[in-house]
Amino acid sequence: MKITIKLLSDLCTCSGETYNSVVDMDVVYDENGIPYIPAKRIKGCIREAALEMKEMGFISEAQYESVFGKEGNTKSKLILSSAYIQDYENIVESLKYFHKNELVSQQNVLEQYTSTRTQTAVDLETGVADENSLRTIRVVNKGLVFEAECELKMNEADRKVVEQAVSLVKHMGVSRTRGLGLVEMKLEDGKKKKAEHVLFKKDQLSDKNKIGYKIHLKSPMICKSAKGNQADTENYIAGSKVLGLLAGALKEKYSTVLDGGELIVSNAYIMNKGQRCLPGKISLQKVKDQRYDSDGKMVILDMQYEPDTGDRQMTPANLDFVDKDGVVADVITEISYHHQRPVDKSIGRATGEEDGSSFYQLASISAGQDFYGYIYANKVQAEALMDAMAGTGNVRMGYGKSSEFGAVDFVFETVEKIQKETVILHDAVITLASDIILYNENGIPTTEIGALKRYLENMTETFDLEITHPFLNFVTIGGFNVSWNRRKPIFNALGKGSTFRLHSERGFDAGRLRHEFIGERVSEGYGEIQVKELAETAEVTVWKNAVNVSETEEIKNDHTGIMQKLLQAEFERRVQSYVRETLNQKKGIYQKKGTTLNAAIAKLRILFRTEQSYADMKKQIRGIEATEKNGLCTGLVQLVVPDQLKEEISKQMRQEYQIDFHTKLSENALYRMVYRAYITELKQFVRTIEKGGESK
Repeated sequence: MKITIKLLSDLCTCSGETYNSVVDMDVVYDENGIPYIPAKRIKGCIREAALEMKEMGFISEAQYESVFGKEGNTKSKLILSSAYIQDYENIVESLKYFHKNELVSQQNVLEQYTSTRTQTAVDLETGVADENSLRTIRVVNKGLVFEAECELKMNEADRKVVEQAVSLVKHMGVSRTRGLGLVEMKLEDGKKKKAEHVLFKKDQLSDKNKIGYKIHLKSPMICKSAKGNQADTENYIAGSKVLGLLAGALKEKYSTVLDGGELIVSNAYIMNKGQRCLPGKISLQKVKDQRYDSDGKMVILDMQYEPDTGDRQMTPANLDFVDKDGVVADVITEISYHHQRPVDKSIGRATGEEDGSSFYQLASISAGQDFYGYIYANKVQAEALMDAMAGTGNVRMGYGKSSEFGAVDFVFETVEKIQKETVILHDAVITLASDIILYNENGIPTTEIGALKRYLENMTETFDLEITHPFLNFVTIGGFNVSWNRRKPIFNALGKGSTFRLHSERGFDAGRLRHEFIGERVSEGYGEIQVKELAETAEVTVWKNAVNVSETEEIKNDHTGIMQKLLQAEFERRVQSYVRETLNQKKGIYQKKGTTLNAAIAKLRILFRTEQSYADMKKQIRGIEATEKNGLCTGLVQLVVPDQLKEEISKQMRQEYQIDFHTKLSENALYRMVYRAYITELKQFVRTIEKGGESK
């Protein structure tokens, strides 16, 4: 299913942000500059329409709550994605192909779909504009059509309620009582792509399996921190969220699967060029103010090896994630702004008072990023997971997944057999790849290093272990159980990135620590560790992550037309610049003409309004009897010839951008556009002369 939204007037989906103090109220747009309508706005409008239906007696409160849920513990059956313009995917594909072209900037693309409006507040008594009340807002142009994917997990009666509520929505966005936001909204059947969640066969499974899963974010995803602050998000996807997804897919079989042994789901960390990255070690330090060199390389020190730093002042490297090649990866997050209207729906905005309204912001991981993790399962468990996911449709994860957030592609990508091997070491470096929860002898959560040692001794069956050179990070573990509507216990744990050296005189089997998790609640991703032999040097080379733009197949022509639109906009900007520069070159001559110049420009303004072509304008100028005025007008129109200007600028652009471009403006439209800009510059030129200044 999909909801189509046609803009019958300009629309402002306020983002809560400004742009360079030029736009005071901006619209919502993506990283490419393409505007979209957030799902929470759409769903809020649909819900408001359904509320009116309930108040008028067309539907019951039970039907209303069945469709939209109830605050607390009843989920909404209407699952909605943000609305994007038609042909969105192909437009993005074209923009990515031409990403190296300087025309493809966010603001240039945004200009093709939006315009700006300027307004001011007026004193009702005096009729004079209020001081400092001038505001500029950006609006999405009317005529555009947006499409939002939706799922209706409901019966036919509830579906009818949604269809009626959707058709009742006529306005959305800000200033909807002042001419903005008139829309036509429809619920339609859409082509549903079958999601493929498993990329390998059951005959590839063994007794013990390590299943690699990949999560691609199709929309932003909220991963709340343990603090529960919605304005803060984790920069990874916790194993507990994936475990919850699997439990929902398995349904009643979940308990049976767990009876077959512990099912472990690791955290999903950001991917970089096909590799799963891991949290950076907190023992890594750099010289204060040290930066990457021209090759994107930086040599830092691992303080576990006690390097000689001399008189250099060191500071933590603060590397969030690093892949196996030493390339640093960062997770892109974003903040979106929202409001909840008062209980009294006659008030169309949040007031900030205690009336049920509120302003709030949500932090999320930005769309378009890939995350990777592992599931450790035996053969029976793996088969059950494959069957469950194969029958799962579209996947959504995290908070706010019924609208705007959490749409993902979830895939079981690889499977490998877990084989135990004996690797005897006397010294090793252990790094925590996830937070670790430890209990002492009394079953109480602890962060004591002695408790960690006992866990390691039991796993390796070696009892002369020594933990040295510890660099530890302490975090708070908590959370909220939505089903129970209760907070989870809050306690401290050892944080990911913590690292230490492990020593044994007798030697220990490091193979016992590989593919193993340590501590408690390992099924949720806690306790992942990485074991490595000691390095030969304290120096560690890390690399700056280059902007990774996915390559697409060659586009033989711009079938969406977006590049031609960008080129046309650039053509018009260059016309303005050409006219300004040409006139500026002749300012010395025309400054001496004084009154005659003013009269000549006034004549050109009249001819521009009455004549439909450049040739007609020249013909009328020939009929001017005053010799000086005739000569001045003739000189001015010969200075800017539309056809010559078009050929010159088009040739420059073809050479510069290596894209075939021919403006589609007709001869008349070209003349109107060029001379509108020309006469505007002439008027400004005369004003400057009259003030005794120079044209800028």
